[in-house]
Amino acid sequence: MPRKRSIKPADLPQTPETWAVAPVLLRTWIAPPGEKPYRPTVILIMDLTNDFIMGGNLTPHTPTLDDIYAALVAAMAKPNKGTGRPRRPAVVYCPEPELTIAMSPMLAEMGVQCETHDLSMVADIIKDLETHMRHGEPELPGLLAVPGVTPELLGGVFAAAAEFHRAAPWVQLANEHAIAIRFPADGGRTRIAVTLGNAGVEYGLATYDNWADVEKQFIGGVDHPSEAIPAQGQLVMFYDSFHRLSFDDLEAKEQHGWETAGEEACPLPLFVHRSGNARRPNPEEMKWLEAALRAIPLFVRGHLRPDGKGDYQPVEAVLKVATHSGEVAVHIKYPAGILPRDQRPARDDIMDWADDEDEKETDEIPFFDRRMMEGPMAEIGRRMGAERPGDRNLQKAQELMYKAWDEPNPAKRLALAHEAVATSDKCADGYVLLAEEQADTVARALEYYQRGMEAGERALDPEYFKEALGHFWGILETRPYMRARQGVANCLIKLNRFDEAITHYRELLRLNPGDNQGIRYILLSVFVDLDRSDEALGLLKQYDDDAMADWLYTWALVEFRLNGSGKDADRKLKNALKWNPHVPAYLTGRKRVPNRLPPYISPGKDDEAAHYANNYLNHWRRTPGAVAWLISKLPKR
Repeated sequence: MPRKRSIKPADLPQTPETWAVAPVLLRTWIAPPGEKPYRPTVILIMDLTNDFIMGGNLTPHTPTLDDIYAALVAAMAKPNKGTGRPRRPAVVYCPEPELTIAMSPMLAEMGVQCETHDLSMVADIIKDLETHMRHGEPELPGLLAVPGVTPELLGGVFAAAAEFHRAAPWVQLANEHAIAIRFPADGGRTRIAVTLGNAGVEYGLATYDNWADVEKQFIGGVDHPSEAIPAQGQLVMFYDSFHRLSFDDLEAKEQHGWETAGEEACPLPLFVHRSGNARRPNPEEMKWLEAALRAIPLFVRGHLRPDGKGDYQPVEAVLKVATHSGEVAVHIKYPAGILPRDQRPARDDIMDWADDEDEKETDEIPFFDRRMMEGPMAEIGRRMGAERPGDRNLQKAQELMYKAWDEPNPAKRLALAHEAVATSDKCADGYVLLAEEQADTVARALEYYQRGMEAGERALDPEYFKEALGHFWGILETRPYMRARQGVANCLIKLNRFDEAITHYRELLRLNPGDNQGIRYILLSVFVDLDRSDEALGLLKQYDDDAMADWLYTWALVEFRLNGSGKDADRKLKNALKWNPHVPAYLTGRKRVPNRLPPYISPGKDDEAAHYANNYLNHWRRTPGAVAWLISKLPKR
């Protein structure tokens, strides 16, 4: 069978049409999964005579002459549907003289003339395409579009942001460490600054105009995250990837040589509102940001000193910092105010909203409360004659609590808990549920847990504590007391009453060395956070067969803190890397801790690594040389 002859462009019928070829770098980004985002270039082929788009091609790189010619020929041979039959035009317009010169000989071979011409009409087509690719979202305006903002001012802000990022003050400053900054120091504007990045999720700086707004952010009392934004709006600066900059800012950065600390550390200053709208900061706000970004790292290094109780000593200072306009004075004070710890939300998840109801329904994983199994277990024990004779009222109260654990309706659960504690003053679980679901503050939760602990002590007489020592939790009757006592300790941690909490945790481990509650993980974190490495090492050795990332990586860190890089620390780190090789990506900054942690932990997997980094990332970053040591021990690629 004879092979079909391919048609050459010169063989196509020619029409008296004028076409245009325009390669345009789009103001949008394409981010393939797992790949670096790129700005695509579209090679647009148009029939100007009939107002048709004949064809086009998206390319991730700057198109070569061959790419442009191939796109043009393809549009002639296979034009878009509805634009007519294959053909070649009489004239092709190019937007630049250089492209005209390069294309002319190639088009002349097919009898087509090539000319340079203004193609301003392409702009509207490209704008529509860019809007479509941004899913209709408007493009963020450039910082230089704000009246009074100059390239010199922005150069200063970018340089200050780069130095701030390299100094990484979030290693020392948690979100609750709010600092009051006045600039100019003598009679200037005071804002309260909160450094973001301690959790390894979002990096940058958030500001507040008054202390009440800070309290609202941390104490709660809002129904939606947008309500945490102050009513008057909020000046913020986030770090993000270069592709999140506006294209005006990106082009200005390249033109003026503004500094950044890396492709993932580009500053994005905004003034945000509850409505979700945002504007670019004005000159006064930009100058304040530049001074604050310069002052905070100096203040952290030179003035903040630990108070030995999990916080820093109060201090204030006037610092001289270099800005784009010269040296300026900044007044800075810590703390900006006192957050009443006992009034903080009782539940850690009180600020965890879904973006909308659909997302909440889709993403929410049904929660399984293991306490639901204790009722059937108790029933089996009764049938087998294993139940100890005891207080009938307590038994009735506990049966009410078994129903409560199994009740999906929150109001009915609370009603059952109140009925249980009214039935017996020895029902610890009733107070535990009230602490978990009715208490609105840490102080109120602590009160319930303490009452639960006292109820549990009444239910288990002193002799029982001696008889069952070492076997608590394995006996069902001990569990309510153990739950209540853990709740007391957890609340004390939130109140920075560490020594009291440690006493409770140690006693829980003495009563139940098998540690079904996971107390050792909480206690280890407390020891590491307080830099009590000797006590941490003692606890690690007590459970030397634990193979979870929390244990293995933290043991390596503690050995490094005590003795530096050496035989013991290196051996522990090698063992940790063997059991879970995913952790270093988070500790070294190659991966960020996800906004939402995985709901489950799979030993040795990435979800365990994310949870470990959420708890221990800053312990590694605060230990001089620890991350560099970790990197040096990673397998060579």
